[in-house]
Amino acid sequence: MLLPGLGQLYGEQWVKGILMCLGVLGLLGRGIWSIFAAEGSTASGFWQLGLAAGLYGFNLWDAHRGLCQPAHRSAKSPPKDAWYSLFLSQLLPGLGHFYLDQALLGGVFLVLGVGLAYWANRDFLMLMPVAYGIWAAAGYHAYRTGPHRTRSAPALVALIVVGVFVTRLAVGYTPTLINQSVVQCIVPSESMLPTLQVRDRIFVRRNQFYRPQTGDIVVFTPPPKAIAELETTPDTLFVKRIVGLPGQQVQISGGQIFIDQQSLSEPYEVKPVSYTWGPDLVPPNAYFVLGDNRDASADSHVWGFLPRRDILGKAYKIYWPPERVRSLLE
Repeated sequence: MLLPGLGQLYGEQWVKGILMCLGVLGLLGRGIWSIFAAEGSTASGFWQLGLAAGLYGFNLWDAHRGLCQPAHRSAKSPPKDAWYSLFLSQLLPGLGHFYLDQALLGGVFLVLGVGLAYWANRDFLMLMPVAYGIWAAAGYHAYRTGPHRTRSAPALVALIVVGVFVTRLAVGYTPTLINQSVVQCIVPSESMLPTLQVRDRIFVRRNQFYRPQTGDIVVFTPPPKAIAELETTPDTLFVKRIVGLPGQQVQISGGQIFIDQQSLSEPYEVKPVSYTWGPDLVPPNAYFVLGDNRDASADSHVWGFLPRRDILGKAYKIYWPPERVRSLLE
């Protein structure tokens, strides 16, 4: 349960153990890369994660099947297995104690472990180590109080329990770490046609050191003037393209965009602009942003310059729907 293939290696099934470990970890790594990398296929990534989960489940079954030895047992009362109680306790705290007929203690571990894990995932992230600590303690206690055909070293059991605790904690914090580095956004309007379509789902990379460049697609919260002009809410996310950088002069005239009196070269596809604007100078720590669907976009030509502090990050990938998946870094 700690690492795919360890059970097979413990049973001296070397080739199977190594292949199991490499298979699960390889599928897991490749799946995560496919989902979050700009060049990866999101649908393929989900399939790879599903296969990794299936192979991990098969690993548990295969390790148990390969290591279980026939035991002398009566038909009426088969002997309890301490390792099995430890395994059950990692599925849910207290299950191992129920298996050992320690119902009261099992109920206490179950309520505390599941209850704290629920609160941690909802509102109190700092409770997560406490919740998983209870899961680990339940597993260790179930093993130590269970029947033993051969007495294993307490240090080995403690090491296994700590390893499972650390693994579970890492998995539990992974969504939080992802949310701190990647923002998921649904395109709300036709302002970025043809580049982005309504309901496209995009990944936005958070980076406090990010400095937008001309042509970048950025996601941001609307500045106060945009909120007032468009009667939107502060938590709405906008997506536009960077056109003017701090200190540059921007002018829109005759269907062209001029930056410092030079026509802006745009290698990406945009819809023509019919209005005029400027010239005006972009203030420090601010940007001039436009939608690619120029005449149907409420952007800087409507509500002014975008402060840098409102930018969440750079959009780098359409990750859904599957037929629309592609990199936005081209």
